[in-house]
Amino acid sequence: MSRTVARLLVGFALLCPAIAYAQEPTVVTGRITTRDDGLPLPGATVSIPTLKLSAVTDSDGRYRLTVPVAQTKGQAVELSVTFAGLQPRSFQIRLAPGTVTQDLALGLSFTEEITVGSRTIGAAAEKAVPVDILTSQQIQATGATQTMEVIQALAPSFNFPRPTVSDGTDSVRPATLRGLGPDQVLVLINGKRRHQTALIHINSTIGRGSTGVDLNAIPVSAIERIEILRDGAAAQYGSDAIAGVINLVLKSGAKPVTLSLKAGGNTGSFTEVTGTSRDFSDGGTIDTTGSAGWKIGRATVNLAGEFRDRKGTNRAGFDSRDQLAAGDAGNNPVEQPNTHWGEAKTRDVLFFANAEMPLSDGKTTSLYAFGGWGRRTGEHGGNFRRAIDATNWRTIYPLGFLPLIEPTIIDASGTAGVRGARSGWFWDASGQFGHNRLDYDITNSLNVSLGPAIPPNRTEFYSGALAFNQFVGNLDVSRQVDVGLAGPMNVAFGAQLLRENYRIIAGELDSYQFGGSLNQFGTAPGTPGAQVFPGFRPSNEVDVSRNNVAAYVDVEGDLTDLLRVGLAGRYEKYSDFDGTADGKVTVRLQPDRHFVVRGAVSTGFRAPSLGQSYFSTISTNFLLDTASGQFLPQEVATFPVGSDEARALGATPLTPEQSMHFSGGVVINPGRGLDVTADFYRIDIDDRIVFSDNFTGPRIVEFLRPFGAATSARFFTNAIDTETKGMDLTVNYLTTLDEGTLRLTFGYNHTSTEVVRILPTPPQLAGLENTLFSSAPPADIEKRRYECAQPKDSLRLTGDWQWRRLGVVVRESQFGKYCSLEAVDQIFEAEWVTDLEFNYRLPKAVLGFGIQNLTNTFPDRMLPVPAFNNIRTFPRNSPFGFNGRYVYGKITVMF
Repeated sequence: MSRTVARLLVGFALLCPAIAYAQEPTVVTGRITTRDDGLPLPGATVSIPTLKLSAVTDSDGRYRLTVPVAQTKGQAVELSVTFAGLQPRSFQIRLAPGTVTQDLALGLSFTEEITVGSRTIGAAAEKAVPVDILTSQQIQATGATQTMEVIQALAPSFNFPRPTVSDGTDSVRPATLRGLGPDQVLVLINGKRRHQTALIHINSTIGRGSTGVDLNAIPVSAIERIEILRDGAAAQYGSDAIAGVINLVLKSGAKPVTLSLKAGGNTGSFTEVTGTSRDFSDGGTIDTTGSAGWKIGRATVNLAGEFRDRKGTNRAGFDSRDQLAAGDAGNNPVEQPNTHWGEAKTRDVLFFANAEMPLSDGKTTSLYAFGGWGRRTGEHGGNFRRAIDATNWRTIYPLGFLPLIEPTIIDASGTAGVRGARSGWFWDASGQFGHNRLDYDITNSLNVSLGPAIPPNRTEFYSGALAFNQFVGNLDVSRQVDVGLAGPMNVAFGAQLLRENYRIIAGELDSYQFGGSLNQFGTAPGTPGAQVFPGFRPSNEVDVSRNNVAAYVDVEGDLTDLLRVGLAGRYEKYSDFDGTADGKVTVRLQPDRHFVVRGAVSTGFRAPSLGQSYFSTISTNFLLDTASGQFLPQEVATFPVGSDEARALGATPLTPEQSMHFSGGVVINPGRGLDVTADFYRIDIDDRIVFSDNFTGPRIVEFLRPFGAATSARFFTNAIDTETKGMDLTVNYLTTLDEGTLRLTFGYNHTSTEVVRILPTPPQLAGLENTLFSSAPPADIEKRRYECAQPKDSLRLTGDWQWRRLGVVVRESQFGKYCSLEAVDQIFEAEWVTDLEFNYRLPKAVLGFGIQNLTNTFPDRMLPVPAFNNIRTFPRNSPFGFNGRYVYGKITVMF
């Protein structure tokens, strides 16, 4: 009996701790932060919905939930975190007596996550592919007023030249990522596909033949941050993402009313070809912006607007030719310079809004909407028509004239959707509309064929319009799944419906018609149509649409504590060509917390735009005649690839561009506040869509005679394969000084592209000595456009020192060597450009003063022949333009 009692006493003693343990409640605790900067997030709601428990994070982002003993049964429950304006998150935890710690980070974007890599301090080591994060502080410190200027100032892999005398391209300026085309980078806003412009770049600029997204239609004041994914991503996001993805994240949530005024202008001097110095003071800019965010009931609404008035700049040389009579060069009343060679005069009005409203008490479901509207106008100069030219009537313009293109660009977009979280699943359903229209008004011009008198001749014409519409519907679903690996696996899948519409609207009759008059010398029929931009004809009009259906799946997880692997696949089917499937594999190996090796392999594609398939016009191009050294007008007809004319010239239907993207790199965090990344890449693109050369010659003239006044022809074609190789190197360092901080950033990009295959000239053109793609010197402009017309090397070095109320930002940018896009080849040497800004912070205001291009650096002058009597002073593909020094002041006030 005593032995039995003893056993019972021992068993009871052993059981007591277990009983006590079983009676201990579960305490769930942790810290909630914002994903992009790691800062604590106070006021976030953390809950376990099934147990009806909730808590709000404190000022340090920490929370604490106590689960009663009766509900602590080792069960798995869903932990939910919500905060207005941010992506809700859920995570499964298993309840057990004692403390369960779970930290979570919330981000602004909800689905199709593109911040899979980061350049922010200390965060790059967590990512599998390279991403630049341009923060609001960095954006404000650039001193730039346009979004593309902001990106170029901070990202060396981004190129934004300032073309001139290039029709609508003077207003809708193309930009490139990693040296690829403007249409080979996908642009998102808040993670949603942005619509392209209606404009096709048809002149001799970077991006000739492409249709891209006009980032400058989005006001800088509306942007919270910019994410640049420098990796092929078509398998995740669809067409266009061959070079990478740019995502603009809009400001959101309640924010103070902020008003800003910036004024400045270009000032300095440059050296004429004669050796004399010429002063300039132009480009005056007034830029006013405003933004604010309000909490209205459950909802938050953020509004931003911008008005910008910029005067043009002109660096044209003096026209040394005869003007009014033979032998009067340098001795006539024609005002000099008579040509415009510089940035266009522009006036922009832009608005954007971003709103979100929770639909449930737990804030697990919310309605969101964002969009914008903008109206932009410009004034672009063409080539000067002298009084003694056959393209003038002296009875109308006794001293000659400079015809002007004055486009009006309307851009509008709207996105609305519902997103939420339930039972560990995140979902997002949205619809969006995008519209872009460009109307061409021509002023200070004439139609020579209408004769020497007004009327019937005139000086102003409406030359028609281009329009593009996009409709997109998306459904995206994701969740984390525990499959027994080192960590949960994230599974995402979804579908997309896309409809695109493209229109060409004819101009008025006088903008294109032949009026029957000979030229002023009576030697030939007068040139028909509005000078500088003949109007679209009724035969050019199109109204075409196409549909696209896409589905994707994206899986990523930690196979071990050291190895993370991601797999993505996407299938797309356009109504105007066969379907395409693409895939992507990413790998991140982290053998040490200070060192990461990462890489990716992916396939990609870019669908031909509707503009590339259906654009048609007859336009006036001034082409250099090397025998006479003169730029002679030529009427060039662009035929759609499906037209009878194009097929007769050997054109074939366009097919999607196909790509293979290989990347690999390392991330090193050797010490606190310091990170170093190096990434290498290779991008092979087959069947790139290019504009053909202008087919010329007597037989072409005869062929075109039934189609109007055109003397040469061209069309779009899948003419080339290219191979692009390069590397990116970044170094970021942040340190705390006495009552201040110092941030040093270094970025370097090297990109080299080679044309590795050229489609043979169609047999229909045999014997005409024309090619689809000019590649043999000296007539190798098209090959140079892809291989050397952009810098192969680009560098950014920035120092940002903030001390008490004072801030100083110094940026050194180096733009490497590049070649010309003129008939005569030329290499332009590398140049350094220095930007400097001072700011002083008051309690409710910031005062700023800055100088862009402090040393008044210009690119090399063009050689005499392509400079056309030294009128065209500097290259239009200069990566930093040729405006010279820009001085500005600004004030920002917060209420």
